[in-house]
Amino acid sequence: MGTRSGCRSLFVVRRWTRDTILALFFALASLALYAATAAPSVATLFDDSLEFQVVLPTLGIAHPSGYPLYTLLGRLWTLLLPLRDPAGRANLLSAVAAAAAVGVFFLVARRLAGSRPAAVIATVALIISPTWWSQATIAEVYALHGLLVALFLYCLLRWEGTPVAAGRRQVAAGGAGSSSFQLPASNTRWLAAAALVAGLGLTHHHMIALLAPAALVFVIRTDPSLLRRPRRWLPLLLCALAPLLFYLYLPIRGRVTGSLDGIFTPTAWGTLDWLLARGYSVFLTSNPFGVSRGLGTYLSLFPDQFGVLLCLGALPGLAIGWRQNARRYVLLLLATAAQIAFGAAYKVQDIDVFFIPAFMLVALWAAWGMTILVQWLESILTRYSLLITRYSLLITLSLSAIVLVQPAVTAIRAFPQQDRSRAWGVYDYGADMLANIAPGGEVVGLLGETTLLRYFRDVLGQRPDISVVPADAETDRFAAVDTALAAGRPVYLTRDLPGAAARYSLDAAGPLIAVSPKAAPAVAPAGRPIGAGIVLVDARGEVRWTHAGPVVRLTLTWAATAPVAEELKVSARLLDEAGQVVAADDRVPVHFAYPTTAWAPGEQVQDVYDLTQPAGAAGGPYGVLLILYRVADGGEVGRAELSAVTVGGG
Repeated sequence: MGTRSGCRSLFVVRRWTRDTILALFFALASLALYAATAAPSVATLFDDSLEFQVVLPTLGIAHPSGYPLYTLLGRLWTLLLPLRDPAGRANLLSAVAAAAAVGVFFLVARRLAGSRPAAVIATVALIISPTWWSQATIAEVYALHGLLVALFLYCLLRWEGTPVAAGRRQVAAGGAGSSSFQLPASNTRWLAAAALVAGLGLTHHHMIALLAPAALVFVIRTDPSLLRRPRRWLPLLLCALAPLLFYLYLPIRGRVTGSLDGIFTPTAWGTLDWLLARGYSVFLTSNPFGVSRGLGTYLSLFPDQFGVLLCLGALPGLAIGWRQNARRYVLLLLATAAQIAFGAAYKVQDIDVFFIPAFMLVALWAAWGMTILVQWLESILTRYSLLITRYSLLITLSLSAIVLVQPAVTAIRAFPQQDRSRAWGVYDYGADMLANIAPGGEVVGLLGETTLLRYFRDVLGQRPDISVVPADAETDRFAAVDTALAAGRPVYLTRDLPGAAARYSLDAAGPLIAVSPKAAPAVAPAGRPIGAGIVLVDARGEVRWTHAGPVVRLTLTWAATAPVAEELKVSARLLDEAGQVVAADDRVPVHFAYPTTAWAPGEQVQDVYDLTQPAGAAGGPYGVLLILYRVADGGEVGRAELSAVTVGGG
């Protein structure tokens, strides 16, 4: 008996050691994938990623609920990691969090399903699922949120499996064997860990609260004595509430800095309103974006992530999983229902990321369901052949691997979109803006565009002389421009401002629009006549090198000899030696902001066009052709050939 017991103990140790090694393997493998495809620096303009890439390195105030845990972790991470720039480091933080979540997810699936192959299949499906992968390569909150969700479930399942919890269930069921059965001192270490993780989750993303009803039912069903001994809840509540002290970061730090939109106020009510994210309740109570989704849209979210077969594999778990373990079944069922209900009720455009916990839970259902299905198949097959019994593991792996075909094909096809490792476009755009701002200049634009400039100024320490004014409302942009002009500061717009052409003179300054007081009519300077009363005063071509390759920038100076009655567009073209167009840029002058009908006679207008050499194109001289044509009917009014530009090979 002693030898057999010792062998059994050794087997258990070896089994969990293998699972730990597998979890570590999946974590490292996914980390390699996510780090290799992570964006190298700033990669987006109009989402939260850019905001976090400014907030984390500078200890700023993120949008509601403030995300203090993520901010403090991100600050420490960007300080200590010696790789990439701060934005790239923030992206790698998501890769690390997502990889850690994958490792913990495997352990959860292994405990829940009881089958190692099923847990492996579910884990691989999660690793390459489109939404999860996309959030592992940029600075976002969802990878860390997924890690906290997985840790919370893991701690609950570990607590359920402790001898103390099992003993209490045995007593509650009357199966202790004798009235003298004694329970050891309550071991709530893993339950306390779950409470602590839940508290940390509340300081990161409030959606973790959706797991609370399922967790409470699970805990009470696992240890009913908790209902009779309320004092045992006190240390658990302390563990859950203690992390909320992280929210003190908001009013403390808010006294020296603010949110990027300038709205946060570090008062008690301002902090409470911020951490509760009351402003976002509008997406639950109304539909400000006019989002329209039917049942089919929500149902298709899951096959889009995991493929049809894996989703079908979840059905046996949903159908009869309660027979194997009713407590775990209720835990998963309530948690999944809460996550899906919230996602369906939350009327935002990027709904996929809010379904990430639901995706993880469905993958767990799939692991459980595949285990049940394989057990059923083995019970049938073993009746007919001992050979099949001998190779049951191979059969199990083969059948399970079939469900990964569709997710794998989807991942391979989507790889060019998922791979952000060469996504330098936003960084190059920001550097280009910065290079074209006069000393002491002010840039007025949308929040995302000005946040990009703040990254270069506040995080990288470049151009501390410039100021930025985020103004999404057009009236606010007009007010900011008027204030800057009255103070005599150089002022720029990041995009067309309707009505600005009638009030100001506008010129292109790289990708920006330089604003100045409206020019008075004057005598037109000498230049090359193009047609329709337009002359080309000056034209310069230069080759700019970006991360994507060479770009030919044409800087043109136009003038009108008389008022222009019709709106014209410019077509700038790059021609190869055979006269074929290899690149073109067609637009209304000054980045669509300053139509020819708004030009004052004699006013000189600077205009900019970028012509990108196609990838793989041969280097050498390229011709440059300008065509002026009417917007109304496309009729050409004039053209001019410029000096050739020598471009290096792409």
